[in-house]
Amino acid sequence: MPVIGQHSSVTVLLAAMSAAFFGVGDLLGGIAIRRSGRPGAAIAVAMTATAVGAVVVGLVLVVRPPEAVSMSDVMWPVMAGLLMAATRPLLYLGMARGPVAVFAPGYGLTMIAVPALVGPFIGQHLTGIEVVGVLLAVLAVLLLSGEGRLPRIGDIVRSRVVGMALAVGCSIGMAGILLTQADPSAGEVPALLVLLTGLVVLPVFARTRSVSMWPDPVVRRFGLVLGFTSGTAFVLSTAAYLRGSAAVVTALIALCPGVSVGIAWRFLGEKVAPLQVLGGVFGVAAVVAFALGA
Repeated sequence: MPVIGQHSSVTVLLAAMSAAFFGVGDLLGGIAIRRSGRPGAAIAVAMTATAVGAVVVGLVLVVRPPEAVSMSDVMWPVMAGLLMAATRPLLYLGMARGPVAVFAPGYGLTMIAVPALVGPFIGQHLTGIEVVGVLLAVLAVLLLSGEGRLPRIGDIVRSRVVGMALAVGCSIGMAGILLTQADPSAGEVPALLVLLTGLVVLPVFARTRSVSMWPDPVVRRFGLVLGFTSGTAFVLSTAAYLRGSAAVVTALIALCPGVSVGIAWRFLGEKVAPLQVLGGVFGVAAVVAFALGA
């Protein structure tokens, strides 16, 4: 088992890199659903990305097989995979349906809060500088995700995506905690198991919703790229979770909206508000705080 509550600069780097790839994926998933416009597009995007991601992780395993795999290295990732399978379509749907200013901070802050609150009960204690990093990450997520403003109470109360945001955040936070229970010697096996579990669960979910499982051309194009980015992100994030505290790794991954904002500004011509720039500054400060605590 990994040494809980300890992490290295490598863990911080892995988590930060996974946030970058997740940020790209979140943006692509939302764009794919909007351009497709078909009922069930969120599930089709999730299934396509999961299938491609599983291939990516499988290739990594061929090149770098695990040192050892125990029963706990299988059990915990499968449980995390069940949570992620239920979460992934909701994440992309929430990004597409919006308002992003309510949904993104809602799930981001929830996914930070869950491991930070649960961690001490399972032996994952934070140091003083790590607590500072978590608080900086909270500020960063609020500012980066708010589309130039902080979410108003009225917006939150009236929004139809608040419940979805809370469900997504809780699910991702708990999945991170479950992944920390596997051993680093398992390598990329936990990441592959998370994705394979999704490939089993998502088609069943699609059938219950009477949704076509065959993706349309728009979903296929975006899903291929999304599958590569998300597969890479799963490899990086799982490696980080196996080596460090769930609260630290999750807080870093929750900074992914900053990547989405940056790409939308650079390549899609969207404007970046001053508050989002400030959020990026807080995000960098959070990464520095965690690196100092390594």
